[in-house]
Amino acid sequence: MKTIDDYMNAPEIVKMPEYLREIHAARRMIQDETKDMLPEEKGAYIHNEAISALAAVGIIPRYADFTNHGKLKSRQPVTQ
Repeated sequence: MKTIDDYMNAPEIVKMPEYLREIHAARRMIQDETKDMLPEEKGAYIHNEAISALAAVGIIPRYADFTNHGKLKSRQPVTQ
């Protein structure tokens, strides 16, 4: 498995400005790692990687409740 340094040293990425090199290297690494995955697998992979990255910097993600699958509930009229 290639590391981010392998992608950073690719000839086409070395020519890029410094601020773009890491972005493009990371994008290519993710593309290579997920190229044969189903959409559900790719989504789970990216989700897990994002959780790991956030945890590494001390951010604990909070989850929204999607038990209603994003559908809005009708509001009850306010009675006074």
